[in-house]
Order: sequence, then structure tokens, then C-alpha cells
Amino acid sequence: MRHPHSNDAQMDDERPEPLSMAIPLASLAFVAVLQAGPVILSSDDIGDNYYDAVPAELRQQITWLGLFIKEPKADENTAESRLEAAQVGFAPHKAAGTTVYRLVTTPQGAELLIAGVPGLSAGAATTADRFIDLGGEKRTADIRLGTRLYRIRLHSEDPNYCDAVIVLTEADRIQKLFDAAESGATNDLGLVVSCDEPHFRIHWAGDLDRDGRLDMLVTFSRKYSYHPRQLMLSSGAGPGELIAEVARYDRFAQ
Repeated sequence: MRHPHSNDAQMDDERPEPLSMAIPLASLAFVAVLQAGPVILSSDDIGDNYYDAVPAELRQQITWLGLFIKEPKADENTAESRLEAAQVGFAPHKAAGTTVYRLVTTPQGAELLIAGVPGLSAGAATTADRFIDLGGEKRTADIRLGTRLYRIRLHSEDPNYCDAVIVLTEADRIQKLFDAAESGATNDLGLVVSCDEPHFRIHWAGDLDRDGRLDMLVTFSRKYSYHPRQLMLSSGAGPGELIAEVARYDRFAQ
């Protein structure tokens, strides 16, 4: 739903439309499949990322938690952060004869937006890392959270990544998070995506549920046009696991 046109100075003067207002649908460049349940948005979905129309499922959400990050000092590995109640609106902007919309938050500057995820509440959080793209020469990332050192690694011999496996380790524990050889299931039980230009991003890593262990918001996808925002929490982990997916929000590019 990103739009190539940007005019930050003009956008600052525009007021967001309340989500309760009916906004005409336009041709979508990025489509979110209408889905019940939680919604998770990354920084790729907020701010200077334009929507051709306001997705219906975002209008339906009433209560949001936003993650607000205080930039760390130069000698700090982690950033003090907070989950706070946030309001979400869409600021209209005229571009090339059409109206596009920018998602904005009150307070301003939310890095993540979460709605409908059980077990998360307003309060302190910790940010350990952001914006990690795996692939090419970047196959490994280390994430330090307190005294814990996590390593996330992409294994692949296929230049197209259709054999990609992503694993997470901490001390002597290891967990597979993604396997491109498995079924490309989505939230739509009738829709399975094929392997076609997979892409892998860690949007955010840190501690949201305040248990001192790693949580992440990621997009691990088998297909170039499929962009699932996957929220993984340590508090959802089962026996032998470090982390578990607790919510997924599916988006598709046209």
C-alpha cells in the first residue's frame, strides 16, 4: 500500500481522517485480506508509506498499542521503549489527481502498532535491534538482550531461497522458525502461496512481554507478493521453544 509520492511538508498540515469515517475505496497497490483477529503493523506500514485506500480491517480496530522507542546512547546496545495506548488515523493527500492516505498515530512516532493480541499491555519494553534483512551476504544476525545472546541464521544453498531455513539459537538451545520447503499456508485456509522470490526481514527485536527474553516482529515469506507480519513472543513458547508466533497479519501486493 506504499505510494511513490511523498510531500512531508504538505502532509504536516493535513489532518487525519477518523477511522470511523467512510472513505471511498480506490485501486489498491497493496491489498490486506480482510481477516478477523489481531492486527500487527511494522514501521514499513506507518508514516511515509502511502495507502491508496484505508483497509476496512484497520477501520474496525478500536484499541491500539503503539511501541515508542527512545534512541539509545552511543554506548548502549538496547533502547528504552514503551507500549502505550495510541490512536490511529489516516491523513489524506492529493497526488497526481488522486487521494492517497498516510497512517499516522497519536502520540506521533509509533514504530509498531498492535491490536487484539492477548497478553500484551501498556508498560515498559526494550528494543534490542531493528531492520535486519536476511539474504545475500547477510545470513547471520546476533541480538543481545540483557545477558542473553541470540543468533538468528539463514541456511540456504538455492540462490532462489526455496530451500531456506531460518533458525534461532540461544546458548545450547536451537529452534527452527521458518522452512521454505513447508506449505506456504496463509490466514486464508483456501490460499497457499508458492515459493517465488522469498524475503526475510526482522522488523523489530526486543522484549515486549517483559519477561527478559527475546520477542520479534518479522516477515518471513516464501513469495515476493506475500507480506505476513508475524509477531513472535517468548511468553507464547512451548516446551523446548525459545519463541512462538502468537499473531499474524497478512498483506499481499498486487
